[in-house]
Amino acid sequence: MMLVFYGQGRVNQLGGVFINGRPLPNHIRYKIVEMAAAGVRPCVISRQLRVSHGCVSKILNRYQETGSIRPGVIGGSKPKVATPEVEARIEDMKKMNPGIFSWEIREKLIKVSLAVATTE
Repeated sequence: MMLVFYGQGRVNQLGGVFINGRPLPNHIRYKIVEMAAAGVRPCVISRQLRVSHGCVSKILNRYQETGSIRPGVIGGSKPKVATPEVEARIEDMKKMNPGIFSWEIREKLIKVSLAVATTE
């Protein structure tokens, strides 16, 4: 038996090759969805394609939720979630107490948002 490694490829417990941290190739994702649509159980898909059961489940769940077999985005920047109002409050807190820690700002913002939510 000859093992072939492509770059950082490793062999999982089922004998399949994978690259840690990288998405499963699209042709295997497509095959997983195709087999599931044909009524094949996830544990059988896992053994036949030599992909972990967890990976098969994740791909099938994502397909059911989004209709896509594409992997999620790796890396990149997170979207900015602070509104101009929140940014203004943070600036005010920093002016009032220049040595304030970020976790203290976060706690105060959460308390304010909870207080606003309960009055509405």
